[in-house]
Amino acid sequence: MGSLMLRRGLLAAALALVSATAPAPSEAASSGPAANAAEGSLQQTLMTHALVLRGQIDGREIQLSLQPKKNEDGLEGRYFFFGGSPEILVAGEVDGDDLIMEESVNGKDVSGQWEGRRQGQSITGTWSSADGAVTKPFALQLP
Repeated sequence: MGSLMLRRGLLAAALALVSATAPAPSEAASSGPAANAAEGSLQQTLMTHALVLRGQIDGREIQLSLQPKKNEDGLEGRYFFFGGSPEILVAGEVDGDDLIMEESVNGKDVSGQWEGRRQGQSITGTWSSADGAVTKPFALQLP
């Protein structure tokens, strides 16, 4: 994961601009990092079209919507906990089978970080609070 360098200022700004609209199929990435990704890699899966993933953070059920950012590299999206919660914005990067994202509850400040890796048909890893004091395991099922 060390090769994934987040630019906090740009990523925080991107969190504020996350859009609910998914790109049209004709807008799917056809060049850039996703075009060079290994066939079937997590990078290719996430950077070519919008996806809705279900899974858990520390046993709590979530639904995460991700899509490639328009006009720049990276991912953006949002998630919520089933049973009632506000939507939480996410933005990040994927490199091969590694995923790293930051999240924002208020759309401005980073409130947490995700670091995960594809394991078969799922993405598993650790969610951390912004200060790193709290960590929780997460797992997401790929379609």
